[in-house]
Amino acid sequence: MKTKHLPLLILLLTLSAILLLPGPVRAQSGGGYDLWWHVFGNGGVTFASGGNYQLGYTVAQDTPPGLSAGGGYQLAQGFWAGVNGPVAGKPKSITDLSISKASGKAKLDWSAITEDVNGNALSGVTYNVYRAINTPWFTPGTPYATGVTGTTYTDPDATVLGDASKNAYYVVRAVSAGLEADDSNRVGTFNFNLVPGS
Repeated sequence: MKTKHLPLLILLLTLSAILLLPGPVRAQSGGGYDLWWHVFGNGGVTFASGGNYQLGYTVAQDTPPGLSAGGGYQLAQGFWAGVNGPVAGKPKSITDLSISKASGKAKLDWSAITEDVNGNALSGVTYNVYRAINTPWFTPGTPYATGVTGTTYTDPDATVLGDASKNAYYVVRAVSAGLEADDSNRVGTFNFNLVPGS
């Protein structure tokens, strides 16, 4: 006599699936704050690459990614929060930084930044100037000058013009409400010694 075990197998698989279902997401609270949410999320950002293309995808996310704001706080939500669109209020980057010689010093000029990256009007924009010696593609760290209110800056260090061992390179970033733009285009000085011929 043959015994059929298929119904028992189906029952065991069903019970296993029920036990493996994710539980509800609990609220976090403490210190006068209560962070409460409902999220159905079953995946994360994954990238597949091939040739010159890269595909990013997310499995089962019904929470729209982005920023939720209230009062003085912002919450980045969703698996794609870190790669979501531009931040409102962040100034556009300077694209026309130029350098010239003025009274024996390096003078920087650029056009005023009046909009954020989303095209919204900004006011009270200031600028941070970054400088490196003999390193054209430096990563800006501590600003060389901060809070510049105009669209021009003259480097007080006159030695960056005429000294072949001291070439200066500059980046300028717009700043508004504590948010700093990405790097401007780069400019610099290039000094070299002429060796007389025979």
